[in-house]
Amino acid sequence: MNDPFPNEVDEVLWDEACRRAEAIRGFLIRQSGKVIAGDMALLAAELDVSRATAFRLIKLFRAGGTVMSLVERKPGRPDGRRMLDNRREEIIRISIKRCYLNKNRPGVSQLVRDIQTNCVSAGLKPPHRRTIEARLEDIDLQKRAKRRGEAEVVKRTTAVPGALAASRPLQIVQVDHTKADIFVVDEETRLPIGRPWLTLAMYVCSRMVTGFYLTMEAPSRLSTSLCLLHSVFDKSPWLRESARSSNRGRLPVCLRHCMSITAATLGVVLSRGGVRMPA
Repeated sequence: MNDPFPNEVDEVLWDEACRRAEAIRGFLIRQSGKVIAGDMALLAAELDVSRATAFRLIKLFRAGGTVMSLVERKPGRPDGRRMLDNRREEIIRISIKRCYLNKNRPGVSQLVRDIQTNCVSAGLKPPHRRTIEARLEDIDLQKRAKRRGEAEVVKRTTAVPGALAASRPLQIVQVDHTKADIFVVDEETRLPIGRPWLTLAMYVCSRMVTGFYLTMEAPSRLSTSLCLLHSVFDKSPWLRESARSSNRGRLPVCLRHCMSITAATLGVVLSRGGVRMPA
């Protein structure tokens, strides 16, 4: 199973991993020789974990060297991991193909009995009913319905022919909302506030954005109205302000966010230098 990317990690878990990485990095810099029990106890108290957990986190950080190595993983079995051996998986696969995916439409209970009987005959421990049901859920719903002759399900899962098309600009304008892939923090405490919502208006003919609205509030009539207002109003003042901001040497918000995540992951400290004139 692949590890998630930094921007896919929950905000709270990412902030805690950054805090742990900073504390452990400082601890390792201060420790030039053998680790003293008292220093380890102080680190454990700072991380709010037991000393055993502190040792484990140091080992993970030394092995990985990044913030991602300290992100807390969800306990239990990882999603998508299968625990059955290949022989039982093969019996389940063949039984589903031969006995379940056909026009006779046998029930799940009949399938479970067939699989368990085949496993016992092969000298294997029969799988649980929930395991077999999980394998059925992995099959594409439309494919399963076609093989079993379930016309109503096939009809519901088939895409309707046609497309939303426009022959001229501004004939059709679509408005949609999405959470921006950035994290807003408090100016003083630097604690995360949340991710803002981005509302975009674009016309279908060329997919050009005609206006947008950025807010911390959830999508509503107000955000849609302000987005449409930005679409139809003159943008000259807004463009002049954007040009002044870019002339101050500011990076786009999304680029600053990507740089901060990359720096935190690799343990790089970002420091902003002053504005200088070329020689």
